[in-house]
Amino acid sequence: MAPARRTWLLLAPLPAMLLGAAVAAASHIPVMVFLPNVLGLLLGGLGVLALSRTAPATQERATPWMAAVAFLAVAATLVFAGLDGVHRWIPLGPLRLNASASFLPWILGGLAASSAKARAMAVALVLGAQLVHVAQPDAGQATALAVGTVAMLAGGTVLRGWAQVAVGVTVVALAVCAWLRVDPLAPVDHVERILMLAFSHGVPWAGAVIVAGSMLLAPMVIAVRSQEGASARLALSLALYFGTTLGVTFLGNFPVPVIGAGAGPVLGWYAAAFLSSRGSGAT
Repeated sequence: MAPARRTWLLLAPLPAMLLGAAVAAASHIPVMVFLPNVLGLLLGGLGVLALSRTAPATQERATPWMAAVAFLAVAATLVFAGLDGVHRWIPLGPLRLNASASFLPWILGGLAASSAKARAMAVALVLGAQLVHVAQPDAGQATALAVGTVAMLAGGTVLRGWAQVAVGVTVVALAVCAWLRVDPLAPVDHVERILMLAFSHGVPWAGAVIVAGSMLLAPMVIAVRSQEGASARLALSLALYFGTTLGVTFLGNFPVPVIGAGAGPVLGWYAAAFLSSRGSGAT
């Protein structure tokens, strides 16, 4: 990865994080609630630096394993105590990490592996993750994963024929099932309602949201335009996935990625941006 591109990936989330902190301050919310975002920035940035220094072949071999670890992390949320019957987090001391927001991009990355066996495993992991989302429940991440998966399936490099259609219909149907589950959690202003708070402060704040959100999507959109084949398809899938995680916050009480408080979506953004920018071995 070129130094200029690496620097862009490291710094792109910063405006969104600063905007979230500014909105919190303007809304009389302590900016200290954004410390997990800083932790996510540091860990995600270090992860990108470490991965970008490995050989492309090593990255390709590691992606299916990362997808498997990502699924295990998402599934582990069902083991830990939840909040009002909702299980989306892995407790890490005083922090609770949203596992799907942190790790789902790696499962989408597995769908673009060069090995047919690795792609088949990733399909199974997607279906497993959707079942977990129904159980948690998490309609927001279920919808985003369905959108990203359908985008990958549409390229014809993962599955073909009736298998392609069956998997696409199943992931969408499971997302619908997640929406039908009762979600009793009330929204938290600095997590799920940060965009609403920004818009309530006037047009300049709304404009800042658009700029910050565009910067978050820019690395993935640029990758779509600069790559070909399955690499471009993966970048498109990840852009749609992340864009959906932003969009669903207007439909339900789901965490606003990066702009809202929380380390998980920051880690997930770094994963999506890195996978988009490095391309894939699929053909």
